Amino acid sequence: RMAACLHRGQLLPLLPAVLLSFHSPLLATEPVTSQDAALLAGVPEDILCFTRSFEDLTCFWDDDDEEEEEAVGRMCHFYYWYSRDMPTACTVSTWRHEASRTRHVCIFPSQDVRLFTQLHLRVLDTTTNQTKYQRDLSVDAVGLIAPPVNITARWAGVAGQLCVSWQPPLADFLNFFLYEVQCCPASSSDMSCSTAAGQHPGDPSINPAVSTHAPTTGAAAASPGAGQGLVQANTWVVLQNLRPGVRYHIQVRSKPDGTSMDGVWGPWSQAVAAETPHSSGDIGLCCSTPDLQQVRCEWSWDPTEPPSSHQLFYQQPPGGAGTREDAWQQCKEVGVGALGSHTCTFQPRVDSAISVLVNVTQPHPLPTLSYFKEPFWLHQAVLTEAPQIVQATVSQGRLSLQWLPPLEVLAEQLDYQVRYAVENSHDWKVLQVPQAARKEVLDLRPGAQYRAQVRAQPSGPWYQGSWSAWSKPVVVDAMVDAGKEQGRSRGCSHQSYRLRAGNRGWGGLQCQRSSDAGWTIPSVTLVLLLFTGMLLGLRCTFPSLYSNMKQKLWPPVPDLHRALGSFLHESSKHGQANAFYKQPPEEAVLPCLLEVLPGPRGEAGAPPPEHADRLPSTDIANQSYLLMSGWEPRGPPRAAPP
Repeated sequence: RMAACLHRGQLLPLLPAVLLSFHSPLLATEPVTSQDAALLAGVPEDILCFTRSFEDLTCFWDDDDEEEEEAVGRMCHFYYWYSRDMPTACTVSTWRHEASRTRHVCIFPSQDVRLFTQLHLRVLDTTTNQTKYQRDLSVDAVGLIAPPVNITARWAGVAGQLCVSWQPPLADFLNFFLYEVQCCPASSSDMSCSTAAGQHPGDPSINPAVSTHAPTTGAAAASPGAGQGLVQANTWVVLQNLRPGVRYHIQVRSKPDGTSMDGVWGPWSQAVAAETPHSSGDIGLCCSTPDLQQVRCEWSWDPTEPPSSHQLFYQQPPGGAGTREDAWQQCKEVGVGALGSHTCTFQPRVDSAISVLVNVTQPHPLPTLSYFKEPFWLHQAVLTEAPQIVQATVSQGRLSLQWLPPLEVLAEQLDYQVRYAVENSHDWKVLQVPQAARKEVLDLRPGAQYRAQVRAQPSGPWYQGSWSAWSKPVVVDAMVDAGKEQGRSRGCSHQSYRLRAGNRGWGGLQCQRSSDAGWTIPSVTLVLLLFTGMLLGLRCTFPSLYSNMKQKLWPPVPDLHRALGSFLHESSKHGQANAFYKQPPEEAVLPCLLEVLPGPRGEAGAPPPEHADRLPSTDIANQSYLLMSGWEPRGPPRAAPP
């Protein structure tokens, strides 16, 4: 079409532009840099074009010098037009680059830049009237976007993670780009960098982020983050699996997302530096609670290092409104001990995990170092005080220990260990005691002095923690031989060690000796011998006093045989007589009045037959009975005996 236009006499309107193309002024800066050409090197076109803001357009092509020498006297013109428009000649500038190449550049006027419209390009050799290069494109598909701006890299609040955030390069196209992040260790000599980016907006793995040096109370910036992959419509990413305590250089670049706009990856941004916090183990940072209310953190610092300032920050997820940065609080009660030891105590909430960060500010120009401890729960970091031994008793070569739990609320969830060793020996024997026990019995070797200690560890379904320190040692003497006295001030075959009431310290530990078998038997024997000798002396000197004392101490015992002999004899006779008598069944007793008259005592003979079965063997067997007046028999009268 271009050739047809030229042959139809339409060349005259283009002559001014063609003449200008031969005398294009030299520009102060080269419009196409070697970096731009390198980024477009993968585009399989002779005419390369790009736009930096979708409101501009630059096209260029390169020729070798040999081709230029062969084409001396030839003129090439660059034309462009949109569909249904007339061709327009572009003012072309020529630039030397490399050793043997010439670059021809055309910068389109802003009024000739249109989006979503087909643009036709032609490079025409006027000598032969042949098209040398041609290309059809759309301005919205050749984006070469500048890097994002305001790039920041900060610690993500999790070990081995950094959060990188930025702002889009074009304010008018906020949601049309993809971003890529490059992360390299600052000390890497070969610059073996790894690229990382976040996932798409709908993916999970959202992690809050805070500045590496969480510095002042409530002053840490926060931004959301995501996992690995490309980011679309988001301007942040979390770099994961980084090494602790390493300084990284981070760069970001952008590219149209290919949906509404398209193009190639733009140049990398200037590198920003960020450092992951060091591991808490590097300074021995340990945090625990002794009472389920306060947290005590300890760490150490090399005293030979230059003087430095130490700050401890603790963080808990906010319970209500507020950002993550508001959750950082500075611990005020920082103490410095001997040999570079540092401590800090604070009281957090018990309903969420706790993160701890220690910042060490060194003299200029040394950097500020950060040490991060992974989040922990209060009930899983219990470190109680040592148990209190309240009694240690040695009896028959066995040591019985009794103690009190360091924290009564944990009494049912505490495991104990008891260790003991011979005095001045480090060969400890450690015994595991059943959970919630409060005493233990140990077998000792007779004749040796022992030290014993106890420690506790929460090991329940809810409360967990570390072993406490060993209790103050209690020193006891084992029994040498039963019944024999030990020859030491502490030695006895039965010793009881108790803690004075109300004294939680170990200065109140004292030894209370009870009588053992070796002292009791000789003492009792001696007392009995003295008492017996006193009685014998009293008998010889004062017989009457002895007799009175004897009657009081040992009253005469009655003769049971003499006292009970007659009683037993009469009882036996009475038993034999009653053996022949069988008492008839009781009958109803009728009221009667009778008088017993004495009569002549005759020979004891056999009773009449009709009364033989009733008459008992008594002294009134042959008495006479006279009925008194006033008595009337209830039955029929019977004849008197003859």
